[in-house]
Amino acid sequence: MARTLITGATGFIGNHVTRQVVASGEHVRVMVMPGEDLAPLADLDIEIVEGNLLDPPSLERAVAGCERMYHLAALFAIWTRDPNLHYKINVQGAESLLRAAMKVGMEKVVFTSSVAAIGIAQDGGWANEETAFNGWEFASDYIFSKYVSHLMVKGLVLEGLPATMVLPGLPFGPGDRMPTPTGSLMVSAMQGKMKKYWRGGVCAVDVRDVATGHVLAMEKGRVGESYILANKEGNMTHREFLHLIGRVGGIDNVGTQEVSGTTMLRVARVMEAWSRLTGRAPLTTYKNTLFALQECFADPSKAIQELGLPQTPIDTAVADSIAWFREHGYA
Repeated sequence: MARTLITGATGFIGNHVTRQVVASGEHVRVMVMPGEDLAPLADLDIEIVEGNLLDPPSLERAVAGCERMYHLAALFAIWTRDPNLHYKINVQGAESLLRAAMKVGMEKVVFTSSVAAIGIAQDGGWANEETAFNGWEFASDYIFSKYVSHLMVKGLVLEGLPATMVLPGLPFGPGDRMPTPTGSLMVSAMQGKMKKYWRGGVCAVDVRDVATGHVLAMEKGRVGESYILANKEGNMTHREFLHLIGRVGGIDNVGTQEVSGTTMLRVARVMEAWSRLTGRAPLTTYKNTLFALQECFADPSKAIQELGLPQTPIDTAVADSIAWFREHGYA
């Protein structure tokens, strides 16, 4: 029985991946940060080791004896005190882990990248795995780190790393404890706080499909190839997505008033200025807002055709997500 290492197992996507891999019968080892909250893993029969992407020796201990690895751990934050922290964790830390995996002769790695690592198609089109990165104007530290880490993995493949890269869209669904930005948007709508909408769009996808896409990439994904894990139905404007949440959840007055991008950007600049004075993270930043105003549509055809990526109806995913939030007292 293969021993599989999973990083980021307490995160939203990572927890779903971990559950699917455990259910398949594999021996699962998860790497967690020292002192990390392990509540999301409490009911799972897994091996737990401590490791830190900024501590290379701990990574060598984590990969020892493992044949496979899903690397999902990453820093995702709108703002950090250290502007280089995203690079240190998402690029340098990931490289240290992947080189440790190469050193022990790991047979396969699935690396979680992001649709933010590729470009945005123009004129309402859908980006695919070959769309060149063009986010220089609106890329945050996080987006740049995902773009650079994506290139870094490609470089390691040329050195012999047996890796397949997956690029999730905007995931949502049950189990969103934090919640994620998409989950927060849903909760706000359920609380009657999402009357406004803005230009731009998303590639929404059920988190359970994203997790399945990871497992399929391990079994079927070609080494060195990238696969967008998204849903064709999920390519919709923010207004359309908000209206869907309102309709499925039986919530009135969702996404009925447009707020201009200019206004949003002005507010973001004020928030950033305040954060520099107080040292506290803003609700958003100028670049994060500028990115939110883009039409980030993505084409999952390659993953559907080569991996068999499922396409759970978006209505179903929204209904399940809302039901989970209500069951757990978020709204």
